[in-house]
Amino acid sequence: MEYKQFLQIHQYQLAGIPENLWEPLFQKLGQDLFDAGEYLELHYGDPLDKYSLHVKKEGGLKKHGDIFLVDHAWTTKPETSRAQLLDNPQLVERLTSMMDISVDAEEEEVVEEATTGSDADYEIVSKNPDLEVDQTMVELVASQGNVTEQRAKVALQNENGDILSALMSLTLHPDHDAAGLKNLENAIGGQVKRDKEAKAEEKKKQDTVNKIMSEMWKYSQTYEYAVVDPSGQTKKESAWYIMDEVGSSMAHSDTPNCICAPFIYVGRGTVSYSIIFPIEDIPKGGALTRDFVPADIKDPMTRKAYLQIYNDAQDAAELIAVYESDKLEDNEVKPFDQPFTKTLTRTPSQRKAGDRKLRVYTTTEWVATNCNLSNVELVDSEDQADLLWFSQDFKEFDKLTKGQKINQFENESCVTFKQNLAALVKSAYGTVPWSSTTYNLTTELAPFVGHYLWNQEHHHRNLWICKPWNLARGLQITIQEDLAPLVRLRDTGPKIAQEYIQTPVLYEGRKFDLRYIVLLKSTHKVEGDPSQGYEFQVMVYKMFWIRLANHTFDLDDFENYEKHFTVMNYGNYNLTQLLYTKFIENFEKEHADKKKWSEIQADINEAIKAIFAAAIVKPRPEGLGAADDKTKPYEAFSIYGIDVMLKDDCQPVVVEVNFSPDCTRACKYDPDFLNNILTVVDPRAGSLDQAVQAFNVL
Repeated sequence: MEYKQFLQIHQYQLAGIPENLWEPLFQKLGQDLFDAGEYLELHYGDPLDKYSLHVKKEGGLKKHGDIFLVDHAWTTKPETSRAQLLDNPQLVERLTSMMDISVDAEEEEVVEEATTGSDADYEIVSKNPDLEVDQTMVELVASQGNVTEQRAKVALQNENGDILSALMSLTLHPDHDAAGLKNLENAIGGQVKRDKEAKAEEKKKQDTVNKIMSEMWKYSQTYEYAVVDPSGQTKKESAWYIMDEVGSSMAHSDTPNCICAPFIYVGRGTVSYSIIFPIEDIPKGGALTRDFVPADIKDPMTRKAYLQIYNDAQDAAELIAVYESDKLEDNEVKPFDQPFTKTLTRTPSQRKAGDRKLRVYTTTEWVATNCNLSNVELVDSEDQADLLWFSQDFKEFDKLTKGQKINQFENESCVTFKQNLAALVKSAYGTVPWSSTTYNLTTELAPFVGHYLWNQEHHHRNLWICKPWNLARGLQITIQEDLAPLVRLRDTGPKIAQEYIQTPVLYEGRKFDLRYIVLLKSTHKVEGDPSQGYEFQVMVYKMFWIRLANHTFDLDDFENYEKHFTVMNYGNYNLTQLLYTKFIENFEKEHADKKKWSEIQADINEAIKAIFAAAIVKPRPEGLGAADDKTKPYEAFSIYGIDVMLKDDCQPVVVEVNFSPDCTRACKYDPDFLNNILTVVDPRAGSLDQAVQAFNVL
């Protein structure tokens, strides 16, 4: 590659590098030259209790005087990192050394001497049926004794868990010769010892990987790259990487003397490096430092929160105080009038004989596929349509004309973006039982870290679910116990941290959530006269669907998707289909000691109503600002997919509000689903009296 071409291809990355270093960087990249060892050296325990990087060159390093390439020891994604480590012992060994991790080997257990069995050992009935026996021991005895696992279990119970005695009771007569007994003892004792050694080795391997998984967030850096998905769309993805021993040994400083950043070289293919260059003079023996905090974090308290994962308890009291202050504000009650009407003051326009059909324009596949009302006509142009239904964000509200209806509200991201929903609820109501405590990790990192530390101080288990602001289908959602990944995951795009519901009510031992379809509609109080403002209705479709986890729930193994997550229709998972009526029937039988479903449903409806009441009343950008709109010629409606979980006391919790949900599944459960929505939105489509029966009008 020519130097001129290098500059052109890498111009955006070079913008942050002094111009005098461009050519040396070009030369080193072309030669794949890692020459940091000629200038720098690693120290251990000087001055830190870990590795640090120091200048060894006589005369030190000069500001902008040189630039060094750093290799990447490991590039990964959080969802695949554990599997990579388990499959790569060389990588584990290298990272263990870099992170200064030690794993204590378990003490080798001594196999006890066996005693000779008796004639009574041949009995099938267990003398000690309450004794718990390890399944591995049962399988071993069954295999060696050539008996069923049940017979092996009984023998172990009768021999108080002693493997050798159990085997002798199954295979040897009491008067067998001593040599036979000794041979059996040696054979079984050797196998037991090998099994224990193998188990100890596996446990050590798992413990080492667990420690790396915990420590990796202190060493990992990230960069974005573009990929083309199967539909041809370009999207950004994030890679996490750990620099080699040189880069990973740089210490943090609030006033760093070096810049360290990723550099993606497009030369011999595409190769990722990191680069280091000094921004101050550094004398011989001086330590190289960089700022661990991302450049977008300027607030001093937020910096302290971010650095908490490196500084342990430092600044903990300050951060806890931030949380406690935030909590006091949340407890203030902020009541306001409900803006909804159950009965519209304006009589809906009914279809009359000879009227033309309701014309609908849609880009939403499930709407086009399931629209089968005789009074509705699909058209190909927005201008021709009475009702527009888009699956993508609509921006051109100012182009809508009198009498048109649109399936979106302006600024409805106030409820469909997770961080905005949390902020709306907090602003309108403070702390409420139907909403989990949620933090925007971009703007509320300090109170979040304070809350985490407060939990630690008060011996409350920290368990948080981390989600992107605006992704659905369970994408990029993880459950975390440690603080470090929760803090660092914000680096790959905006995230929220939400308290994980640790005690959900279960259905046949499995976690579940409920998907409700909610219709919000606005109607001019006086037809054709926007100056009189809107009136609003919020309606919950009575039919809902149930999303079930596939595995029995407990509070461990948080990487097990089928145990802790319920969205199974977008991957290679078994999908449980369950009608809502059958669910209610079974639920009331299983939880007869809890509330009746009608009471639970009433609580769910109230929580949904509260969200949209706040959205209508609050001005933009916090809310829809719809209550003050008195100049819009059009009317708006929108359907939302609202996900609800139940705590073990049947308290509903609204998990999220989804924009433009895919209702293909709802149309299969109820063939009139779309027809009912269209008719309620515009009664010209069908029978309003019939359609409204499918909803709870709140």
